[in-house]
Amino acid sequence: MLERMKIAVFYKKHSENDKEFIVTALQFLKNNGVQLVVHDKLTVKSYFEQIIKDCPVFSTHEDLKKISNIDFFFSFGGDGSFIDAVKLVGSLNIPMVGINTGRIGFLTTITKKNFEQQFQMLREQRFIIEKRKLLHLDTDKPLHLCNSFALNDITVRTTDEDSVCGIEIWVNDIPVNTYWADGLIVATATGSTAYSLSCGGSIIHPASSVNIITPIASHTLNIRPIIVNANDEIKIKVHSRRTDKFSLALDNERIIVPTTTTLTLSSEDFEISMVRFHNTDFFSVIREKLLWGIDLRNTTIKQLSR
Repeated sequence: MLERMKIAVFYKKHSENDKEFIVTALQFLKNNGVQLVVHDKLTVKSYFEQIIKDCPVFSTHEDLKKISNIDFFFSFGGDGSFIDAVKLVGSLNIPMVGINTGRIGFLTTITKKNFEQQFQMLREQRFIIEKRKLLHLDTDKPLHLCNSFALNDITVRTTDEDSVCGIEIWVNDIPVNTYWADGLIVATATGSTAYSLSCGGSIIHPASSVNIITPIASHTLNIRPIIVNANDEIKIKVHSRRTDKFSLALDNERIIVPTTTTLTLSSEDFEISMVRFHNTDFFSVIREKLLWGIDLRNTTIKQLSR
């Protein structure tokens, strides 16, 4: 059993709906002997003041790097918060735990209801560490990005809503296709249940060592998403008749890029460690979040008959 734990805590949302739970959760951790390391966004709210008093504070990846022996990184919020937390952790290999206070939460493994139970499983080491691959971005021109990696996906989109862009793709220097579409998503297995899924991409088990290339609103009906090896190098060039720029997003970080820029995507040389408890698995998450196995017809009929 892990007796004395040091846990880094990240929470950026500060929703009034979550306030009571977050305060209770942090107090519970402290009462159970956890040494808290807190993100500076927690210090701006007075109701955390007594709980986090004298706790080490971090705001960047470099700050976190200077704090030794962190056992776990807790991210409170939804998937967006978890992705922000991934950018903070980066290559430090700190096992990450997502506590869902949002809506769907594919990346979060703890809920408000089972927080104390799952923490006990953490102390008793009844969990496994899942490694999640990341996408790495290189460009032939300097870009002003905070990070060069993505957990979910890297996306290109037209900046002109009335214009289609041509997106050339090479895999390991072999021409694949020119997609005429509103944009294109390259998603990891982890990101297959995010933006790619909403555009018709397949659901991929996160342990799979693959990426999926998914067009956004393709203007050619016979174009479908394609799955490639995670170690393949993907090169992208974007063309547009009306504009000399396109939108580039690495997860939730977005910038505008000249169309003269060539993007090269590859596997990042480090992975993210995510905690999965023995009473959860990917398929149970899919059944819960996507309502698999529920007959909505009968549910609708019962509601209408009331």
